[in-house]
Amino acid sequence: MPDSAGQGDELVLPAVPSSVTPLRHHVVAFATASHASADLVSAMALAVTEVAGNVVMHAYRGREPGPVRVRCRAQDGRLTVEVADDGAGMAARDDSPGLGHGLATVGALVRMLEIEPGPGGRGTVVRMDFAPAGPALEAPDLEPLCALALELVADVCCVDVVGEGVLRRAAAEVADDPALSSWLRTSTPPTKPGTATWAALREGGARLVVHDPDVPRSPGGPGERLDLTWWIALPLEGTDGTPAAMWGMGGRAGGRPVPSAAVLDALTHAAAGDLADRAQREQLQERLRETMG
Repeated sequence: MPDSAGQGDELVLPAVPSSVTPLRHHVVAFATASHASADLVSAMALAVTEVAGNVVMHAYRGREPGPVRVRCRAQDGRLTVEVADDGAGMAARDDSPGLGHGLATVGALVRMLEIEPGPGGRGTVVRMDFAPAGPALEAPDLEPLCALALELVADVCCVDVVGEGVLRRAAAEVADDPALSSWLRTSTPPTKPGTATWAALREGGARLVVHDPDVPRSPGGPGERLDLTWWIALPLEGTDGTPAAMWGMGGRAGGRPVPSAAVLDALTHAAAGDLADRAQREQLQERLRETMG
């Protein structure tokens, strides 16, 4: 592999698969040196992996790979990461939801996302600003989904809205536990690879994950803190057919059992509609009651 070129906060490598890991390490080192929180470091690492991977897949398709540049800087309490190429730029992949959905999985710590042509119109620059998480969004038409889930199916529920290329928490509740409810409302959506939310956003459809007690949990993560035994991630489609929000619900140890296939089918069918509409929520509520006997 050709030698890399590092200039201060910039690292330039050829746009080949083996370059993605050192580019991620470069961003992690910058974030750590900038005293970013663990959540912030994780979000930045995931973001650069997603964007640099898209460059490798598409920017130089049909030609010799050119450079991919990652530049980092800190200013006014924000950390900025730019990923740039000199090729055809970012593109939707034929075999996946592509850049937009990938960046939605970065989580609530992305404060700004810009995608624009490079200098002289050559290539593309993706610019991402990161900062500590802000207050939860308001989504009054979707907030009732938490009450519905806790009434019939789950012990824990949250609603995250996809907007401006990222996933942000809008509502959350833990049954009979105000303190955990407050914590969950301000926590970062768990969108790392391997989570149900990650799979649901990238591949579509409901995702059910049942915890294997023999597998250690991430220390301090939502699964450990909430003592979850199962989790369902349901993408709620927007008018263009892509996820507009993510509805998550789960059971705690000693709480609600893993939902049956019939319950999961009812949830999946309803998620393809418009659950911001009260009548459709009431239809789902009635169907769940009938299904659960």
